[in-house]
Amino acid sequence: MTAAVATPKISSARLIVCYAAILGTLPYLILKASWVTGGSIGLRDPSFVDSELMLFANLLTGGMDVVAAVLALAFTYSWGRRIPAPLVLFPIWIGTGLLAPIVLNLPVIVADLMRPQPAELPLENWVWAVVYGGFAWQGVLLLTAFVLYARDRWWFVVTGTARPGKIGAAGALGIAAALGSAIGHTIWAFGSGGMSARGQDVVIALLGVLAGVALATVSRGRFWPRLVLVWTGAGAMAGSGAWGLFSAFAMTSSGRVPVLIVQVIGGVLMMTSVPRRLPHAA
Repeated sequence: MTAAVATPKISSARLIVCYAAILGTLPYLILKASWVTGGSIGLRDPSFVDSELMLFANLLTGGMDVVAAVLALAFTYSWGRRIPAPLVLFPIWIGTGLLAPIVLNLPVIVADLMRPQPAELPLENWVWAVVYGGFAWQGVLLLTAFVLYARDRWWFVVTGTARPGKIGAAGALGIAAALGSAIGHTIWAFGSGGMSARGQDVVIALLGVLAGVALATVSRGRFWPRLVLVWTGAGAMAGSGAWGLFSAFAMTSSGRVPVLIVQVIGGVLMMTSVPRRLPHAA
């Protein structure tokens, strides 16, 4: 008779992080559920969400928060370690790219929200605080859950050194794209637009440059801090760039499209150049 293998006990801290992250998705999901079912919670102008495009956007963004909740569970419970790595890494990489800039830009967002908002906006003022507060909450807690999960599943990446080799053509092109898109975001940051949006441009530009520097120097010093910078910066380029493209096409505004395309491609290229340098498990 084979003895049953005991399931490892999950620490209270990890359970708290998991369910606190899921709790952070609920206000946003409630808003999205209301809007796609004809409700008017937080809406000054209910017609704002009546179009097919807005229905699709609300379903898409609501679905992304559902994925965030599932990831929080996967990062906490043992069944999550049996999920194929790409199915875990891709959504949390994009999630990092979308959430990390909001967390880093939060002081600017808060300062912007404290200013009087135009009365003609289609959403109530409190909606912006709920949405961005929820994103920042998720960013901190979901990424904490991922770090704890990655430490257990891929511990050798934290303790090892970079595998010998070069970053290759993909890495070099990715670095060039990061610098090019950073110039574009810096120009936008000093142009017109709201305080939060311009702060976001500064953050994305900085993350892209830091990712490029980290990838270019990946063989020097400790490996994992450079991996974190590449992961976050490339994710910000790909995630925020893809969302920016969606927004640009939805609003039929083509002014930023070339930079955003370069940004997305550069983020993907930098990230695809990393696996060749990852340490092996002993």
